Amino acid sequence: MRVQFRRLTEADLPKIMRMNQDFRQGFADPEATQRFLQNPANWFFAALWEETVIGFAYGYALPRLNGSKNMLYLHEVGVAQRYQRQGIGMQMMCALQNICVKSNIGKIFLFTGSRNAPANALYRKLGGEVSPSSGGNDTAYFFPIQLSEIQ
Repeated sequence: MRVQFRRLTEADLPKIMRMNQDFRQGFADPEATQRFLQNPANWFFAALWEETVIGFAYGYALPRLNGSKNMLYLHEVGVAQRYQRQGIGMQMMCALQNICVKSNIGKIFLFTGSRNAPANALYRKLGGEVSPSSGGNDTAYFFPIQLSEIQ
């Protein structure tokens, strides 16, 4: 299977709207999604197979007050159920890191449920550093940006 990885734009709005069927009902509202895509600080990165989103990560680039490179907060990461456990998530996160290198992003961070074993295993395999402040129901991961070989 040949999967393409790229940041989506306003022209891709129909692909994101289809995610209401392919991922979950109510995933995206057309007007809110269009506003999201219009803001250059917002990121919607996708794994596409035959022009259909099969994996995604969306979030926000956050400028730093100390002048260091921006950080990318990923609010949600997912792979469509029928494509899970095929390496799509790993490939997508590596491709995302490679784009971050070229986009003045110095670090990615995200939170996942402490009991979400597949996500925690993926983030650890990708070299995610667990924040010492993690606790309770969530684990925070930080990923220093470096070129990654897509596996």
